[in-house]
Amino acid sequence: MRFLKFPLLTAVTMLVLYALYYPFMESTVTEPEVVVSQEPIEHPLRSDVISYARSEQVRKRLAYPTSAPAKKPLPDFDAIADINEKKQAFFAYLGPHVARENARLRFLRKQLLEMKAQLTNRQPLTVQDYAFLYALYDEFRMDVAQTDDDSFTELLKRVDILPASLVLMQAANESAWGTSRFAVEGLNFFGQWCFREGCGLVPLYRGEDQFHEVARFDSAGASIRSYFYNLNTFHSYEELRDIRAELRSHNKPVRGEELARGLLRYSERGEDYIAEISGMIRFNCPILQEVEHIVTISPAC
Repeated sequence: MRFLKFPLLTAVTMLVLYALYYPFMESTVTEPEVVVSQEPIEHPLRSDVISYARSEQVRKRLAYPTSAPAKKPLPDFDAIADINEKKQAFFAYLGPHVARENARLRFLRKQLLEMKAQLTNRQPLTVQDYAFLYALYDEFRMDVAQTDDDSFTELLKRVDILPASLVLMQAANESAWGTSRFAVEGLNFFGQWCFREGCGLVPLYRGEDQFHEVARFDSAGASIRSYFYNLNTFHSYEELRDIRAELRSHNKPVRGEELARGLLRYSERGEDYIAEISGMIRFNCPILQEVEHIVTISPAC
């Protein structure tokens, strides 16, 4: 089992941002509505517009465009004797959550690209546009007081999809196809750590000088969402995002095996880990494509 290793401060920051932004990502409005002006505005500071991020108009722009899949108990993958059947069941179980995360990223990215085109054509953005933009800077861990070309470009590198082939092969590798203790007891498919006592499951072989736990999630969707957040925000995976941006700049498809080259810091095994994930993607791509008619995951092997 390989684990994501983050310092305490980073983990706490992640949880704080998640607590702040997950509620309006789900678009549940409980506060009095604020109507955001559609008048053009020139280069405002974050502090000038961020209060509008919780307006219904902006919340809808930040929300998931698809409903959350129904919560289902983890299948007993150990009980499925046929290997191909087990793999298909694993992909079908996690696939809808992967598809939902990617649907939101496409939705957000489309809006950002439309805003970029406006700016390129010297068309000013509105207060609502800037509230949306600064909310994304915050969500994707960018400390931006006033947006500029560089920060906008960096945000586009973070707000992008992760191919289902990459996500599902890492999930399979890290969770032993959904049979590991951490998957069964904590719905943790990626070996993600947390650093608050009682936040997860204590590893059986944790060193005496270590205090991490393996995070426990209340749903498969939460585990998938946390994984997406990690790869799209943390410095450790900047190389992965650079590879993805390079593919975009040449109008090439974003494929799992290409992005796997950016996972050097995901595991202490380094290049061997990358080779293993890449091999799993190649070997299992036909099965992923078989499942695609059940779950629209667009494997992009």
